[in-house]
Amino acid sequence: MIFDITPKQDRKDFFDREEEIEKLKELKTPIILVLGLRRTGKSSLIRISLNELNLPYIYIDLRMFEERN
Repeated sequence: MIFDITPKQDRKDFFDREEEIEKLKELKTPIILVLGLRRTGKSSLIRISLNELNLPYIYIDLRMFEERN
């Protein structure tokens, strides 16, 4: 779904980030930081890359613990 605010899990719902997905999938380091401004697709980028790698992983979303004003 295009206008869903939750992080995407499938590449067909995530537009114009093919290069970033491929770069992330090629990395072979034990720790990777994905940094950027809020709501720019960092979580979607991570989830799509992990799904395409078909490796076991644990994804913990801590947004429910954010302080809301």
